[in-house]
Amino acid sequence: MADCTFCKIYESKQGIIYDSEHFFAQFDKFPVTPGHAEVIPKRHVASLFELTEKEWANLQPAISGVVKVIEATNFEELYQRLIDKPLNDKSVDFCKKMLDHVGTYKKPDAYNIGINEAEAAGRTVHHLHVHIIPRFYGDVEDYIGGVRHIIPGMGNYRK
Repeated sequence: MADCTFCKIYESKQGIIYDSEHFFAQFDKFPVTPGHAEVIPKRHVASLFELTEKEWANLQPAISGVVKVIEATNFEELYQRLIDKPLNDKSVDFCKKMLDHVGTYKKPDAYNIGINEAEAAGRTVHHLHVHIIPRFYGDVEDYIGGVRHIIPGMGNYRK
């Protein structure tokens, strides 16, 4: 689609960190943790449920491949480069926070992998993208519940 952010990124080949038959990936320009990346289908689809059987089968290897790229990346160099050639001022703010993050100088301890499936779930770009969010011990005060924290007060079900 001509006006789709992710279709334009793939067309320009700018910032692509992984490329396979059905998917490509980039580092998120508004990262929540160092190494935050997005796996994106090459075919323009809005929903996970629009993937073909072959695309579904290729999604897992794409995610695994991007994790390997994340684990081989120097986050300090990455975010300095993104600050030097920013997408916009807000992106600069996010990338500067990554330079002070507890995980900037080490490999991830874990990952959250998620999809904002439609607007009510928080999707702002209407082209499917799978967030791979590296996690580091000490990046939040209470990690219990993980993705459950998207609903305030509902994260830690053990308390």
